[in-house]
Amino acid sequence: MEAAGVPLGEEAHIVSGSKDGPRYDSAYPADKVDSFENLILVCPTHHRLIDKKDGSGFSIETLRRMKAEHEAVQRNQKSSEDKKFEEVEIRTLAMIAVWTKKADLDNWQNLTWKLNAPVPRLRGSDIDRLSEQGEWVLTRKWPARYVVVAGAFGNYGSVLLDTINYIRRYMEELSSENGVWEFYREHKHRILSQGEYDVSLNDFLHKVDVLSELSLELTKAANHVCDAVRFEIDPLFRFDEGVLPHRVGDGILTNSLSREEYTETERAGNLYPGLEKIEHRVLEQGGSSR
Repeated sequence: MEAAGVPLGEEAHIVSGSKDGPRYDSAYPADKVDSFENLILVCPTHHRLIDKKDGSGFSIETLRRMKAEHEAVQRNQKSSEDKKFEEVEIRTLAMIAVWTKKADLDNWQNLTWKLNAPVPRLRGSDIDRLSEQGEWVLTRKWPARYVVVAGAFGNYGSVLLDTINYIRRYMEELSSENGVWEFYREHKHRILSQGEYDVSLNDFLHKVDVLSELSLELTKAANHVCDAVRFEIDPLFRFDEGVLPHRVGDGILTNSLSREEYTETERAGNLYPGLEKIEHRVLEQGGSSR
């Protein structure tokens, strides 16, 4: 909520989702932490106040009562249409808040760095989190009034699911390191003729380049979602954080960040072209776009 570009309201959690957060309750369901029932709208000053000293001054019961009383007052002052509009907006923003955590937007460059490494390596927990996020995005039903947001999430979901499927199809768990996955490299496991070695190496490099290209597309799609939220719902969504960066390099010899967003031409088309065209692009370019 804002006026003249200045934020007037912030969504605060009644029960924290973090063990170190204010009013944490281990018995509270994790899937309800970012739900409408666990969010209360307060001004920035009161947000800091209620969370001060681990929230000891404002109990869960107190905040739930404050929320219920405020909503009752608002219901009496607004028309039924206004109430419906506000509830849809608040619930939609709560759902978007869930996505920002599932996608770990604050650490986005860490994900792209892993996907862009010379030898991409992911932990099983990384893959599981991507899969969980993919299922969540796939099953969302966005309000009809937010056409741009719904389209952006649909596009993002397509890239995400292709990325997950590509990883699960071609990566395998290392026998030497439990829980670590990477692309199979036949030339690292047995002695090959020069011709066989070249085929194995080129196959590996192709898979690395396709995954790198998918990470590029995923970053574009995620930034497009953020733009859509700013356009249709909250102009200041992730205003302080800015765009999601795309990180490339091994962290030693090379380490660069780039800003990846759809061009005007891409925005006028179908955005993500699909995995088949991504693979074709890599072959045409002789590698990834990084």
